[in-house]
Amino acid sequence: MSVDLRHPRMNTRVLAVFTLVALPLLAVGAVVALGIGQSQLRGSFGLQLSRMAEQTASAIDAYVYRRVLDVSMLGRVPVVRAAAEAGSALPFDGERVLDLDRSWQATGAVPPALASVLSSDAAVFVRDRAAQDVICREIMLTDHQGRLVAASNMTSDYYQADEDWWRDAYGDGVTGRVSVTDVRWDESARTYALEIAVPVPGRSSNDLAGVLKVVTDVREMLALVGGARVGLTGEATLVRPDGSVVLSRHRLEPGSTFFAAPLLRERLQSEPDAVSPFRLWFDASDADGEAQLVGLARSQLDLSYPALTWIVAVSQGEAELFEPVRGQAVNLLMVLGLATVAVLILALWFSMRLAEPPIDIDMKLVERPRVHRIAEEEETTAERA
Repeated sequence: MSVDLRHPRMNTRVLAVFTLVALPLLAVGAVVALGIGQSQLRGSFGLQLSRMAEQTASAIDAYVYRRVLDVSMLGRVPVVRAAAEAGSALPFDGERVLDLDRSWQATGAVPPALASVLSSDAAVFVRDRAAQDVICREIMLTDHQGRLVAASNMTSDYYQADEDWWRDAYGDGVTGRVSVTDVRWDESARTYALEIAVPVPGRSSNDLAGVLKVVTDVREMLALVGGARVGLTGEATLVRPDGSVVLSRHRLEPGSTFFAAPLLRERLQSEPDAVSPFRLWFDASDADGEAQLVGLARSQLDLSYPALTWIVAVSQGEAELFEPVRGQAVNLLMVLGLATVAVLILALWFSMRLAEPPIDIDMKLVERPRVHRIAEEEETTAERA
């Protein structure tokens, strides 16, 4: 008994077609599907971060507008208006004002001639007001010449007309205007703060009688920014258009810069309408080289207060963002692997099937002619006869 040890026949053309056409198409389709899915996920995550940035910007805007409203109402309290009006009625002696200001700064104490600044009815009122609001670090009231009339506590100087905030609030000298500075270090309050200054009208008319300034601690704004957390790596940062940091959940350092400042400036320059609100997002790398997704939203405060050109940036690591879908990607790769094995099996089966030798259609089943048998039968019959 012999055994046929020949290898199975294969049609190399069929195998080549399946291998060189089907498998590359399957691989390309898988890569395209994964790429499109990842791009769509990145866009969805970027939009989500920009929406969170927009919500944080809206909360900051509402907070600042509320503080401005509080200061504006404080400037219309009768005792405050009366003190500003009374101070403005006194004659102005420039030399004496400068001498008092130098003495104030040199001694760090109130000169006897200015004792009312901390003891008048207006001073008692603003001091009590500051004590009731821990965010309010300092309140000071000047007349329309810039001389200090009342203060909640000892200030760094007496004459205020040479300060930027005072000139901004004084405006045209008739009605004045609300002035809000950017977050900065306040020497008198010894903290990072917003300085909100409002015009104080007289009691008998709306003519400018003085200027009221409130130094507001930024801890509530810091809470709003620090509270915008996304996962473990996501955080919000309040920045300026040049990329410098206003506030973040980390310790505030003067002159600190947002990690994606160059890309931030580039995206802002490409924005066609710099006034209307917008939502943007982009990819960037942090100081450690980790890929980050950054969503942006512009504050609307600069429409009312030009100094507050703020932008909220919410960033989160891409590794954390895509972590939930990694399991799905692994499952997809497993399915693609099974599909590849199935394609190879089909390729081998078809190649072997089409490589088999042709079947003999005769198979010994056709009856042969029987002419010789008829002749033999006739001879046998004749012999018998």
